[in-house]
Amino acid sequence: MDAIHEAIDTRRKIRLIYTDYDVNKKRYMTNDGAPYTVSPYTLEWNGDYYYLRGFCDERQAVRTFRIDRIAEQPKILNQIAVSSPEDYSPAQYSKCVFRMFDTDQPEEVQLLCHVSTMKHIIDHFGTDVETEPIDEESFRANVFLCTSSTFYRWIFGFNGKIRILGPESVQTAYREMLRKALEEL
Repeated sequence: MDAIHEAIDTRRKIRLIYTDYDVNKKRYMTNDGAPYTVSPYTLEWNGDYYYLRGFCDERQAVRTFRIDRIAEQPKILNQIAVSSPEDYSPAQYSKCVFRMFDTDQPEEVQLLCHVSTMKHIIDHFGTDVETEPIDEESFRANVFLCTSSTFYRWIFGFNGKIRILGPESVQTAYREMLRKALEEL
């Protein structure tokens, strides 16, 4: 992590090799073994792991990398790091991603929630999350987030107490995930 801290402090890009696991629990290099070039923005602790967040040249987007999945110490390059987008806020971005699984673009999602879930909505999105009471038992929440299978699993965990109202593309993706899961039973 020292190299990452140094790169953040000196506003330099880093080159890293990222790994994943195959069905035999063997590590392999992602991106066909080619390194990623990243402009590091922040290091963050979340759910027992450290994560690096920064602009990935290969993906042309802000991406998240789990530190323990980086194969070796990243190399600091003599290239100036890409500045973070003007609208980039580490705190806001953390609210958008679910357990550090992010997609290319956050989007606004409307949720219909049972009153018992308000504490969970606030825990994840903060007290400034936009909500609107519907009746004594339910409210609507407009949240800005990165949709991912982790987000859909989070919704599923509320056993129908949080429903996706829109956009339709997010509803469709959730239904498709549920359909695939049912087919596996």
